[in-house]
Amino acid sequence: LGLDIEVSQKNTVLVVCPTLARFMGASIFGQQGKPIPIRFHKMHRDFNVLRFIGRGCYSLVFEARHTEGPDTDKSYALKRFFLQNSSAVNCALRERRLLEKLALEPTQSPFLPTLFYSFMVNDGPVFLLREGTGCDLFDLLHTNGLLSESQSRFYVSEIICGLEHLHSLGIVHLDLKPENVLMCPTGHVFISDFDRSYDLTQSTKRPTDDDFTGTPLFMAPEIAKGDVITTKADVWSLGVLMAEMVCGPIRPVAKDLAEDLRWAKEGRYTIRRLKSLTKPLQAFFSTCLQRKYQQRPELAVVRQLRFFKYVDWDQVRSNSLTPPISTSLLKHRPNREAICKLNPTDPLLLASAYASEMPITRKKLCQVVHNQGDSSPRLATEPPDLEDLAAASMTKDALAKMFADFTFVHPSLRRSIKPTDGSSELFSQSAKPPSSPVDENSNGLDSTISVEDPKPYLRKRNRKCSAGD
Repeated sequence: LGLDIEVSQKNTVLVVCPTLARFMGASIFGQQGKPIPIRFHKMHRDFNVLRFIGRGCYSLVFEARHTEGPDTDKSYALKRFFLQNSSAVNCALRERRLLEKLALEPTQSPFLPTLFYSFMVNDGPVFLLREGTGCDLFDLLHTNGLLSESQSRFYVSEIICGLEHLHSLGIVHLDLKPENVLMCPTGHVFISDFDRSYDLTQSTKRPTDDDFTGTPLFMAPEIAKGDVITTKADVWSLGVLMAEMVCGPIRPVAKDLAEDLRWAKEGRYTIRRLKSLTKPLQAFFSTCLQRKYQQRPELAVVRQLRFFKYVDWDQVRSNSLTPPISTSLLKHRPNREAICKLNPTDPLLLASAYASEMPITRKKLCQVVHNQGDSSPRLATEPPDLEDLAAASMTKDALAKMFADFTFVHPSLRRSIKPTDGSSELFSQSAKPPSSPVDENSNGLDSTISVEDPKPYLRKRNRKCSAGD
């Protein structure tokens, strides 16, 4: 069936999947033909998996709801990792370590994710994280088109606050891009995906080749060359991100990864219509996109640039500003080759949250679903690369030791669950009334727009994966 039922003295795992339900003669549909959510129980935690949100290189993301405890009916983003190879193992452990570090900090940032639970199921890591809308900044750009300088300033200001919190803890994100900036229902944003990040405080040795990672289009030259990792790498990525929001991608699509990395090493970029931009924004680009990291400033200096002259940083940090764009009409735009034609609430997809192997969601429906001899469909899967795991000495016993302390529960859940939508005490939000960001070039006009009046998004690109995926 592709799923296991494990029972031990310490843990109990019960997975009820549609195929198993049919096998046992049970119906997977409730009244009015609505699918019954797949149910997962481990110790005192109980989650209903409601819908499929998206796929990463080694993970699937779902919306899940807790049905027991102080956070009953609370929705989360459930991220299920599949240990496909040694890179996937390292990514899962790295993200778990950094998310726990963030969660245990006395001061929280609303522009970063929150880890509420982590545990193992079917030998695969599971994260329960703060939930967004299911859309990201990449979706906003492809739905709305290019943004104005004022609108871009709003999102970059929030991203800067998130990055500053990371950098204060010695964490370099290393993979900042629109795909990793998630949208909140309120229209604010937060940075996600820390499986490529680097903790400067935990490393006494020189970074390994595997630590110099990220997405070539947004990668700082020194990272692409494998020279050094500093917080200034995120400043370069921030400049590329701003350019993509206002002008489109900084260079055309490379023919292959080798060319992409060569361009990243060179620090090659072109900002379209640069001379038509305001002088403050031009200065922002020249400051952030310094090819030599020694000449590139830290974020504290970037915040002092003229481009942010009228930004009230206290209001930004407290989520008090009104987002310039409504997210109500945004739709998730997956990779062209990653479009899965299965319904996001299809029981086959929901069951894959706890499957032992990673399902294929990148091909046409006829290639994704196998029909067995008994005519019951199931998702085709991608088996792990056992040779790669063996070469890295990641045997089953070794992996069990590596993930022995993976279980985590957020401290706030020991008392009561707190919302993370921007009004959360968990983030020490102020009670200031929302106000709109000031644009020095707006002449007092309201800069809030809807997604119904798009500007053309020049030089569109597809979603990007990190190098090595």
